[in-house]
Amino acid sequence: MGYNASMTTATALHQLFDSVGNCLSLEAASKLQKLRVTDELQSQLDSWATQNSEGVLDAEERQQYEAILRALNFVAVLQAKAKHIAEESSGS
Repeated sequence: MGYNASMTTATALHQLFDSVGNCLSLEAASKLQKLRVTDELQSQLDSWATQNSEGVLDAEERQQYEAILRALNFVAVLQAKAKHIAEESSGS
């Protein structure tokens, strides 16, 4: 089923993630599940989160922070798909 104007955002995203997940080999799924942010990036995210909660994050920092959070959410959903692939492969 392709995208159409009446499709909800959630449905469209689900289809997108399913399509990407279907491209993952078992090896790629395993590697994706192990993917973590670097200590340096985590430190920057923590700093931005603190500044954001204090209301002192400037516009450029907010843009960077939000872009990275969106990317991390994307990766998290892919990791869930990768976990499902691994579980199906092992017969769980």
